[in-house]
Amino acid sequence: MENQAVKPPMILIVESDPLLLTGMSAILDQKGYRCFLARDTAVGLKATQAMAFDLIVLSFGRDALKAANDACFLKGEDMTRELPVLFLAETFETNWIEPLNLAGGVYCLPKPFDPDVFLDLVDKALCLPHLAVAKIAPPRAHFAKDWVRLS
Repeated sequence: MENQAVKPPMILIVESDPLLLTGMSAILDQKGYRCFLARDTAVGLKATQAMAFDLIVLSFGRDALKAANDACFLKGEDMTRELPVLFLAETFETNWIEPLNLAGGVYCLPKPFDPDVFLDLVDKALCLPHLAVAKIAPPRAHFAKDWVRLS
């Protein structure tokens, strides 16, 4: 039996700020992840139609409902429907938990963020894809010092 190399997870990053986009990519690349970078949701959608991803990292400003709609838009393809989403926000408000969770969000990390915290949440999100799908319990807030668990 031949050994097949396991491909590292593929992550779609949607971020309008080119510096933050390349910074996140460099951090994830050093950890061994593969990334596809998109400056907007339209480019991200084209990528989801052509490639398989394991996680979506979606950045937004202060409009959580638009971010939730963008996540649903990106998850409209069969290959992406079950993917967890890690949201990056300029700020965070507790009334965002439900819409972001319903859009597949598992974590929301306010910007600016510690790269180690970002990597930790990416690792956790990649280990929890079944939790993003299984809506067993209603979303509840879990506040940590630097991030918010959405489910």
